[in-house]
Amino acid sequence: MKFLVLLAVFCVVTYAQEGPSCGAPGIFQARVRSYDHETNYFRDGRFSYDAFEQKERMIEVIQENATRPQIDELVLHREKKRYTVDLKTRKCNVTTIDYPFHRIEVDEPARFLGYTVIGLIGGAPGEGMDLGIWEHHVEGQTVRGNLTQSFTRDECIPISEVFYGETIKTKEMIHFHRTYLDVTLGLDSADVFEIPKECMHRH
Repeated sequence: MKFLVLLAVFCVVTYAQEGPSCGAPGIFQARVRSYDHETNYFRDGRFSYDAFEQKERMIEVIQENATRPQIDELVLHREKKRYTVDLKTRKCNVTTIDYPFHRIEVDEPARFLGYTVIGLIGGAPGEGMDLGIWEHHVEGQTVRGNLTQSFTRDECIPISEVFYGETIKTKEMIHFHRTYLDVTLGLDSADVFEIPKECMHRH
């Protein structure tokens, strides 16, 4: 249930922005870490993204002390299918999704807060990084709150997303944080979005 609520956060924002626009590269891969501060739900894995074909994949890093199943998750939005494989048991689960693909970008109209520099200011070239920061007020059917996003200034590489808010019906608090690390453009394998072999019999 919390997973669906968090998806709603990123799909419902349709406000328009002041200041420059910024959208992530259409195809990239990254190490992604996300954390729900209210439930202590943590994910850490290799993320692959294709905005043109509307495909996403997250292969979680196996943690020895994990308290929940860790998965390989493939979402094919055009087919409205979600494939998940338990990385321990190799059991596949196939579900139909009912939410739209959401590009990783600044949704319009967000409020542009300005640029900041992380790293060494005034040092040698490449020792600092300019980040643009935007804030959205989300007022959806299921959630409300504020979403803050940061991207690199020139390439629009995603850096972080933070949401503070609550569910409208139950007033349940939501504090969610996602960070993108080691972003690389393109894909390291042509078959990264292939349906896992464990799921082929259910395809």
